[in-house]
Amino acid sequence: MWELVHSDSPRISNAKGSVNSAKSHSFFISWMFEAMNYIVPYCSVSSTRHQLFEAYYRRFGSDFHASALELLRARQQLAKQLGFRCWADYELRPLSEVAQDSHAASKLFEDCWRHLEPAVASAVQKMKGKAGVLQQPDEAYYWTLHGRAVEALKLAEYLPAEQALERLVDVLGRACNITFRALPARSWWQTGWHSGVRCFEVLDGPPLGIAAGGGRCLGYVYVELYGTWRGTRPLAPGALLLAPGHVYLGLHLQAPSMGMTKLLTPEDATMMAHELGHAVHMLCFSGSAQEFQDLPLDLLELPSTFAEVLATKPEVVGEYARHHQSGDGPPNSLLQVAQANPNFFAQKLQSWNVSLGLHSDFDAFAATPSELQDRAVSLWQRYSKVAASGSFSPLGEDAGGCLALGANQVAYLLCYLRTATLLRGKSAQGKSALKRWLSPDAAGKLRAQLLDQRFNSERLATLLPTLQEEGMSQLPHPLPPLPSESKPGLFQNLR
Repeated sequence: MWELVHSDSPRISNAKGSVNSAKSHSFFISWMFEAMNYIVPYCSVSSTRHQLFEAYYRRFGSDFHASALELLRARQQLAKQLGFRCWADYELRPLSEVAQDSHAASKLFEDCWRHLEPAVASAVQKMKGKAGVLQQPDEAYYWTLHGRAVEALKLAEYLPAEQALERLVDVLGRACNITFRALPARSWWQTGWHSGVRCFEVLDGPPLGIAAGGGRCLGYVYVELYGTWRGTRPLAPGALLLAPGHVYLGLHLQAPSMGMTKLLTPEDATMMAHELGHAVHMLCFSGSAQEFQDLPLDLLELPSTFAEVLATKPEVVGEYARHHQSGDGPPNSLLQVAQANPNFFAQKLQSWNVSLGLHSDFDAFAATPSELQDRAVSLWQRYSKVAASGSFSPLGEDAGGCLALGANQVAYLLCYLRTATLLRGKSAQGKSALKRWLSPDAAGKLRAQLLDQRFNSERLATLLPTLQEEGMSQLPHPLPPLPSESKPGLFQNLR
């Protein structure tokens, strides 16, 4: 038996789950967000799931919500000083017109939920058939069963990190008409990077065909696969433009044990693709670094979201997934498990709606910490088909991270919608979707219309109330209007 022991509180009683061992063992769990993500979804004992859930959310009490209130009050006051009704309106002003203020963003959430809700409701109904009464502490486990997460773990056998990185950059190169050329490993004295950093020269031109690798040098990408924890929490993955033509990607994966092969989950692979998309955009962009940073968020995140979603397509998974021992491709039954399921987007809407709502119509100066928690739960519940537990606080999960970052996460939804439109175009007769997505013609259009474009900056839009007093008006958003069919298209064929 395994006996779960809280790392900084008394032992949890009766928290036991059987394993294939006759011995009794104890281990310690640090109540971090990662523990909830990696334990509860695979815990088959209901009582253990509930004890883990309650122990985790007990950490987010009055003091925690009081700190969140202080942040909301400071932002609310600053927005008023800048001439905006609320902080959400300030942050959303540079975005596409369909989400340019809090009311428009809320309407977009509602429109998307209308298309997503049937798939979520159908899945939850099936879960209730297995669970009887489906409670929030059990929801993650039943989504794991419904979403074929075990098959996702099987796909990891086909995603050795080093080789998957090499094949992913090849796929992305074909999609963007560029070539990633791996540079030989060199010492720290020669490059300034430690031996764990993979260096790529990025050349203009596709990696296949007559012109393969023959273009000008766009720059260099330095990929650090593994993070160095040293007793601290791992950093979030990210891309950083060090200087013109030089991009650092910190993926911060957990390094494998000595002599072992690092295998990626499908989520790891799509994260890797997302950050590589940022790197490609940074190197192809023809403007200055400041002009790049001043682009609206729904434009900055579009190339990376495109690369992320492209990497989930079954046809594309077959291009970069190879077994870590045999080198064979995955069976067809595993190719679809990298695609998002309805819960992926439902969780996004829940967290984004909490952040948006607390930064718009919520009066932080008049609220108490308990009222903040109640309001956050209400905003979260709008896009959940399972009732929130009494101890639950959305700010203890992804919604808390969204709140800390701001109120403009609707930009990511806009990117998913635009990407769905880009990938849904019709193929010529006899031409597969894969060939269309990775064709030089499609890649050339992506380069010309997005990656290479020097768009107008939208940073001044955040100062629009002041500028309007001086007779200035806002520049039009650099991207075309969002197609009306993008919302239903995004939620078709979810896994």
